[in-house]
Amino acid sequence: MGKFDLARALLETGSFHWKAAPQFTLASGRVSEYYVNCKQLLAHPQYRRILAELIAQHLKGWDVQAVGGMEIGAIPISTAVSDYVYDRTGRELRTFVVRKKAKDHGMKHAVEGAFQAGDRVLVVDDVLTTGQATIDAITQARAAGLEVQQALVIVDRQEDNGRQRVEALGVPLTSLLTLQDLKDLKGKPDA
Repeated sequence: MGKFDLARALLETGSFHWKAAPQFTLASGRVSEYYVNCKQLLAHPQYRRILAELIAQHLKGWDVQAVGGMEIGAIPISTAVSDYVYDRTGRELRTFVVRKKAKDHGMKHAVEGAFQAGDRVLVVDDVLTTGQATIDAITQARAAGLEVQQALVIVDRQEDNGRQRVEALGVPLTSLLTLQDLKDLKGKPDA
């Protein structure tokens, strides 16, 4: 399985939308002719497996003990990767999730999961535009004592300096696909 399989899966699941005129409001408030909704892709076990396999290929070169990121996008990604790595190798790659807002009850944590201060981690996210969600996840993970080694996103829109903003924190960013990959495969906007 490779990058092309993942791009095709995004199209097959209706996860990539492209209109001739801007009509999708992004989290940043900007309106775009492109919208990537990885939640559609991540709702299918066969596509989560493709994704997990691709991420696991990158993990071979990274020394990380846990994987996670901002709710809700990172939850199925990190779980799929953790399960895949365990099933294939027996290695326990633990998971964590960063809340958008710390709980106001219980332990009142902003970061939850199986981790210890000092753990080396991979932060994952579905789509990168401005990079703000990934930046927030990195910042909160660091505040919880985690050492963020890498960041990985499914799709980098290659807009709004998202990659540069993340890497300015000293965290290398890997993207499995770019918006251009999806445009190239799809060929033209939806009618």
